[in-house]
Amino acid sequence: MKIRKFVVTFFGVTQEVIGALAIVFAYVLYYNILDIRANLEIPLEHVSVYLLLLFVFGFISILSGFFLIRERLELEGEGGS
Repeated sequence: MKIRKFVVTFFGVTQEVIGALAIVFAYVLYYNILDIRANLEIPLEHVSVYLLLLFVFGFISILSGFFLIRERLELEGEGGS
């Protein structure tokens, strides 16, 4: 049971971090920090599509990680250590 708690916690936190990084990258792309659009050769017309995809992916990833962490807390509440 300890291994399952560790794996659930690890993947939950990892998914939340990946989701947060996707949202941060969307902001970096939108505000063109470090001239990222030119480096990635992304035309201005396509930025809105990338923003939408990154925000959706980020929020879904954060929600999935949140539910995994919640599952871990429920496992802890069942009395297993």
